[in-house]
Amino acid sequence: MRRAIKLSLLLLLACAALGGQELIYEKYPEGVDLWVLIPYNSLLFRQDADAVEYQLTLEIKNQATRQTWNFEQVIPVLKRDWLQNTALPVYFQAELDPGKHQALLRLKNLATGGKTDLKRTFSVGEAFTEIGQPYLLVLKEGISFIPSDLGKLPVPVENCGIRQKFSAAIDSVHITLRDSLLYILNPEREIRSDLTRFVNNDSAGNLAISFFEGNIRYNMAPFLFNQWFTYNARYSYKEQIQQLRYIANQNEWKSIRSVPEDMYQEVIDRFWQVHDPSPGTLRNEARESFYQRVITADERFTVHKRLKGWSSDRGRIYIKYGEPDEIYSEVHPIDLYPFIIWYYYGQNLEFVFSDTGGFGQFRLRNKDEEY
Repeated sequence: MRRAIKLSLLLLLACAALGGQELIYEKYPEGVDLWVLIPYNSLLFRQDADAVEYQLTLEIKNQATRQTWNFEQVIPVLKRDWLQNTALPVYFQAELDPGKHQALLRLKNLATGGKTDLKRTFSVGEAFTEIGQPYLLVLKEGISFIPSDLGKLPVPVENCGIRQKFSAAIDSVHITLRDSLLYILNPEREIRSDLTRFVNNDSAGNLAISFFEGNIRYNMAPFLFNQWFTYNARYSYKEQIQQLRYIANQNEWKSIRSVPEDMYQEVIDRFWQVHDPSPGTLRNEARESFYQRVITADERFTVHKRLKGWSSDRGRIYIKYGEPDEIYSEVHPIDLYPFIIWYYYGQNLEFVFSDTGGFGQFRLRNKDEEY
């Protein structure tokens, strides 16, 4: 029997005010591991400054017992181009009982005094995490980070390795790096593999990890920082509800639009549980793809701040149907407004957008085709 799993985030805790920080949790017999991932691109430096320090404060409250856990850490950060599009990981551990908890997280710039706050509720279940995230941690100039692309590491690095926990009864672990293969037999509850020499020799491409539990094989890719992780940082729950309207069926939308605002997070999570193409695994590919499409639509089709790209006609069609198979455009047609045609051959769809106002706001002309 073979089970293929490419692990992704267990839990994203982020909001617009926080600028994209994520909190991930994994539960093991010795406690709950908490990873705060801070996108480097969200950090601010004083003009001409080569470094900055941030203070990270995390408070977790058990809503049932009112027990509180407090964590605090100062994070020194260098201003480096090679840190762009990476995340800075901060690790904590707490003994959280099953049930609902509230996370209060603050990130304060010690140079400017600027701070951002997050308040979210999350639930810890009874079961332990069988196989956790394979975190790829890289160290350079004393700064630990999680890259977004394994093929673009700023070599040479001081250290690079996989850190991963599990509670399942694992027989062996195989780590594949191009033509090299590392074996770990009868591993303990945590793996810390050193890949530094492979990375510095430019031989760490196509990194893959396989866990063997009896006759079951778990295939995983290293945990890398991805743009879609910041989705919750970009969009309010109200905006996320409006975005779901693009893909929800009539009955789903009737139910979604009737819920009060304090239930938005719950109804969004429930929607994606129903639409999970691989239930039972930690990854929801449909949700990831949707988030990525919304972000891409925003970046491509935003004309001005009052009309976000995701809410434009082109953005809506892109989110629903993805990349067109072919695009035809006329910027200066004779006796016609500028227009663009998107072709989706596999679905036998054709969408025509025209710019009747002359400001780059292309509106869908054949709306009947959409439905």
